[in-house]
Amino acid sequence: MDVRRNSDGTWVVFHDPIPQRMSDKPVLQLSDALTFCRSRRLEVYLDVKETQAERSLSQLIRKSGWLRRTTVLAGRPSSLRRWRRLLPGRPLFWVTGFRSSVTSRAVAQASRLGLTGFVSYEGRVTRTTVERAHRAGLKLFVWTVRTAADLKRFTRLEVDGIMSEVWPPPRSI
Repeated sequence: MDVRRNSDGTWVVFHDPIPQRMSDKPVLQLSDALTFCRSRRLEVYLDVKETQAERSLSQLIRKSGWLRRTTVLAGRPSSLRRWRRLLPGRPLFWVTGFRSSVTSRAVAQASRLGLTGFVSYEGRVTRTTVERAHRAGLKLFVWTVRTAADLKRFTRLEVDGIMSEVWPPPRSI
């Protein structure tokens, strides 16, 4: 789930920085989403779209009682450092962007930060990328898989996780 704070500081499940495109629809509060996931014993992956608010979100996650089943994903090393201090020992992933690859330098930095791995854009994931992460003991998840052909390709590459924004998710061929 993509998460950010709305104008009153409430954490919501939403991707865009400005929610105009959803102005006629209710936005799900993160606390409600965590309650739902906990009631069904679902794993939670939170792609945090904001920096400088890690403490606030970590408090909400702890308050939900679902910390042990929550994994945080963030896109900036400075934010990842703060998350590592707030959630020692918890899974923590670095989200790379459309133009970012999982380079040797990024792998070394992820290892120093004690990260679990990367969540990388599908257009940047190759066999070399996967092998580079795995050699360092890091996982590599891919976003966003939309087709059965892509699902098959990434399964063959032996990525550790696949994220999709389509429902129902694609099925292998």
